[in-house]
Amino acid sequence: MSIMRTDEQIDALEILKSVVKTAHFYRAMSEQLAQEAVGDLLAEIAAKREAFVAPLEQVVKQLQELPAAPDADEEWLEELGGKMAKFFSADSNAAVLEKCIEKDDALAELLKEAELGDKEPEFKRLIDELEGHVVETRERIRAAE
Repeated sequence: MSIMRTDEQIDALEILKSVVKTAHFYRAMSEQLAQEAVGDLLAEIAAKREAFVAPLEQVVKQLQELPAAPDADEEWLEELGGKMAKFFSADSNAAVLEKCIEKDDALAELLKEAELGDKEPEFKRLIDELEGHVVETRERIRAAE
């Protein structure tokens, strides 16, 4: 492992962190909205998102880098923001779902800009699957709003 990271290593690490962060956010918000029908949707999305973590960790390792976890304090603050949006909004479901869309927009931008898929066909396949999952997630959330 070198001190200098390649663009592929940086992309892989950032995508992994974003996937973990968004999965945790969806899980936390599903717990906050457990009494609502949308809570089940968010839990299902979290489970699908979590399924991408292990394959992305493998990609990071194949690129000779160590997987890094997202900043726990940053995640806590993001979850707190989602909880506050729920409590201070007239339509708490819509506020939380909008926060989810914002998180997925950031992940989609990372995926769009990543050059990771150019390195190996299996990386491209994984990125394409993840992009498809993000698109599907945003469509399902928009339909639930």
